[in-house]
Amino acid sequence: MKGSSDMPPFGDILNAGIQAVKQLCNRTNGITPKAFDKKVEEITGITGEHLKISFVNPEFPIHADDEDEDMVDSCYAYLTEIMLSCLVAIGAIKSEVFNIEANLGQSSIHLIPFNSRITPENLIQIDPFGKIYFWLAGDNFANYRHSDVSSNTYQSNLGRFDSKSFRVLREVNKAAYGEKGDPLINHLISETMRRTSVFMNNYANVIAANDHVKVTPKMILDEVFHLTPLQFEHLCLSVVEASLKREDPNAIFSAKHTGQSNDGGIDGIITQDCGADDIHTYYIQAKQYSEGNNISNRELRNFVGGFTPDTKYHHGIFITTSDFTKPALDYAQNLNSHSLILIDQMALLDLMLEHEIGLEKVQTETLVMNKSFFKKLRKH
Repeated sequence: MKGSSDMPPFGDILNAGIQAVKQLCNRTNGITPKAFDKKVEEITGITGEHLKISFVNPEFPIHADDEDEDMVDSCYAYLTEIMLSCLVAIGAIKSEVFNIEANLGQSSIHLIPFNSRITPENLIQIDPFGKIYFWLAGDNFANYRHSDVSSNTYQSNLGRFDSKSFRVLREVNKAAYGEKGDPLINHLISETMRRTSVFMNNYANVIAANDHVKVTPKMILDEVFHLTPLQFEHLCLSVVEASLKREDPNAIFSAKHTGQSNDGGIDGIITQDCGADDIHTYYIQAKQYSEGNNISNRELRNFVGGFTPDTKYHHGIFITTSDFTKPALDYAQNLNSHSLILIDQMALLDLMLEHEIGLEKVQTETLVMNKSFFKKLRKH
């Protein structure tokens, strides 16, 4: 196994993937893996020495004195697989299967001006809703479930999960970047694990102190579904405003609830003043629907008709506690006249967890339910 600390930072590799997609997106037959790999290597300055950096896959261990090179894998090849997963997650490409199909439409327009090393601090600029963490969690679960389970434990044991998670990526990180690892990879692993641990929380719903209880996703949904539609609209305003403030803490925000019961129109408007006449307006539609009662493309068309067709300064955000039908997703994907962001139940839960909306930390890093928040919300 050959290791080195000269591998380009993963933030540069991920940024190179974005730039490669932008530079090759006009190819009529899509982007071939060969053309994409060549462009990424050109942008990052990958050399033959980088390609030789290898690691022993911990899922297929070999003896230390085994000299068979077929038993080791390329660090760079694995890093590009992670990079492609990230590009799919943020919507830069539609798929990484066969040819790579660019997806630089309205949903990913924020990627067009971006061109810098990606760090834990600026990651939010390319992934404002934290989708990368969910993609990595999905890959991690798939690998975890295929690992052997010894007789003295069981698969859903949280301790076993912590010890087995991201085994391959951790090994690649060490082989390519040394003991300290790459800052962005370190962050992606730790933050994905943090979010996953919340969803795997198997504590009983025991009151911890005053109005605080240890939180599970089901508990959050129970609170959300107990809100009136009007109260749910106020919740969605809080979630969007918190997300925008995290993205640009120096901007001046103004949030206004505009909806009425059963009005069917725009439920709230948030204005973001970034200075120098750079003012953005966000129009929010909130639908508190039961699971299975998914949002149709007709509802999206009605919503889009209610705000200005300007993709730069006017943005629609449709939030639901259910999901969106395939025609609705296709409609949003192909919409060129308006800027439209869709937030389904899972994305809403993730945003509430990330920005601690209705949640707070008590003594430890464990997120707990803040009952008083929802009591105040029900006064609206």
